[in-house]
Amino acid sequence: MNELIKIKKKDGIETVNARELHEFLESGYRFSDWIKSRIVKYNFIENEDFTRVSEKIDTLGGMQNSKEYYISLDMAKELSMVENNDKGKQARKYFIQVEKEFKKSKQLTGMDLIAVALVEANSLIEKKDNQLLEQKPAVDFYKAVTNSKDAIDIGSASKVLHYGGGRNKLFVFLRDNGILMQNNQPYQEYIDRGYFRTIEQKYVKPDGSTHINIKTVVYQKGLDYIRKLLLQEAAA
Repeated sequence: MNELIKIKKKDGIETVNARELHEFLESGYRFSDWIKSRIVKYNFIENEDFTRVSEKIDTLGGMQNSKEYYISLDMAKELSMVENNDKGKQARKYFIQVEKEFKKSKQLTGMDLIAVALVEANSLIEKKDNQLLEQKPAVDFYKAVTNSKDAIDIGSASKVLHYGGGRNKLFVFLRDNGILMQNNQPYQEYIDRGYFRTIEQKYVKPDGSTHINIKTVVYQKGLDYIRKLLLQEAAA
């Protein structure tokens, strides 16, 4: 397979230099503005989806210090997809093929890993349901994660479900199944069903300005609904 964009292993994880991806996508935005806005808009998490490092790069003015972002393949695929141009489609297909090549070198295939994770998730949720019948409904784990008695964020949901793809893949799965919109907020239908709700979170930028971020959280009913969808996909 021809190397379209360089893949670099950091701490045992395959990553992509975000600056190189930005150049390939031919975005009209300056790199620093582009990567920072994408991180905020799509809720990427530092040291999970990406890492920031200072490196010396060769420029016309000589070697200069530069802040580089190394992003996971999942984040690279999502950034390529939301760019919504031919270059983005080409890059996303490339990263999907790269992942397939990596999986071939492992004993378990991707579907095997998902199947194992779903069996574990099913057992975990059934045990949790039994505990909820016997114990008080306020679960300390949920409160610690979202400061709410009955809902957790998507990242925590992926852990509860033992979903091997993590938070971002679960976001993609829910968007692909028409449950979440492109901004990762649920369609009203699934809010009305009692599966999800949204929370407004304030954050302060380095310039001191305050902004609002909308966070999606999922109820216990929503967790069970997602679990059934994952089981259906694994059985297909």
